[in-house]
Amino acid sequence: LLSLGSKGAFVSVTPDAQRLQQLSSSECNMAMSQWDAGTQVHVPAFKIEHGGVNANGAGDALFAGFSLAASSWGSKWKVCPLNAGTFASLVAWQRCDSKTRDGDGMRSAETLMDMIYDQKLPATL
Repeated sequence: LLSLGSKGAFVSVTPDAQRLQQLSSSECNMAMSQWDAGTQVHVPAFKIEHGGVNANGAGDALFAGFSLAASSWGSKWKVCPLNAGTFASLVAWQRCDSKTRDGDGMRSAETLMDMIYDQKLPATL
């Protein structure tokens, strides 16, 4: 995962299928075990509509969100690299929003994943 700041993020899965298999061999990496080697996708950043932006910690939130999505939910949702990256971008979006960054009105991880699968995403930058 490469953060591109306000331009979103870039997800690149190793082209080495054997390495990918090794990385996803534990039970906690169910989502990643379904990924195709060599996949590359761009994920957009999401717009904060009301304008109250505080980007402090956005990169940390992006990487934490990606790590959670890549290592979880293999049995409930098919979390492909695009969805893992989108989830990560949504986590960073909440962190940058001055109204939700401290927990007030923050959506749960499951709600963010539902937003992806229901295609109810905020506007992109």
